[in-house]
Amino acid sequence: MSLFLCGFPCITFEVGAKLEARDHHKNWYTATIEKIDYDKERVLIHYLQWSRRHDEWFQWNSPYLRPKERVSLRRQGLNPTRSQPDESDVSFTFVSGSKVLACWTDCRFYPAKILRVNKDESYTVRFYDGVVRTVKPTKVKPFQEVRNASL
Repeated sequence: MSLFLCGFPCITFEVGAKLEARDHHKNWYTATIEKIDYDKERVLIHYLQWSRRHDEWFQWNSPYLRPKERVSLRRQGLNPTRSQPDESDVSFTFVSGSKVLACWTDCRFYPAKILRVNKDESYTVRFYDGVVRTVKPTKVKPFQEVRNASL
């Protein structure tokens, strides 16, 4: 997967991650990921500043989810330029068989398994739906499975 299709940060599917979600009235709102259902490949979204009764489940590949817009960062007075290092600046080395989050062509990170490490330091991964792709090392992140004891 050498093609990078979006000019903004990709969605990271982890509890607490901020994104934008579209409601039934076709309005986009800032939201956070509250829960992740790995078996059904979906996430529970909470719209910020709304009651929890409005929370809803979305499939990972839903067109009603998108990365948080850079415009909203400027409105909050945050500089969208990369002046400070973040978690994407940290490089990891993975081995064959590792569970990871790999970036798909829609610029979203999905669970995958590393099949092999290539000579050019890229990774050949198998996504959980069975699709095999080669991704750059910058498009692979550690898989952090969060288990909630109250479930």
